[in-house]
Amino acid sequence: MHRSQLIILLNLLLGALVGADLVRALRTGRARGRSEFITKQKRPALYWRHVYGSCAVLVFCAVVLLWAIISPESF
Repeated sequence: MHRSQLIILLNLLLGALVGADLVRALRTGRARGRSEFITKQKRPALYWRHVYGSCAVLVFCAVVLLWAIISPESF
């Protein structure tokens, strides 16, 4: 397996896990913290930081995926 194919595979796996976690957090209003759940009602700042951080990771995954598809020899 070429290095770019491995990067694409790992990137898709990371995007799927983060996306599933984001969907669950948005549907339930609870996000996973280090030792407890973070809820919208009790800790809204931490909850939204988790949501925005997940969105940033998904954007990063999309950029890496496009980069790996367009220019695989750069990896």
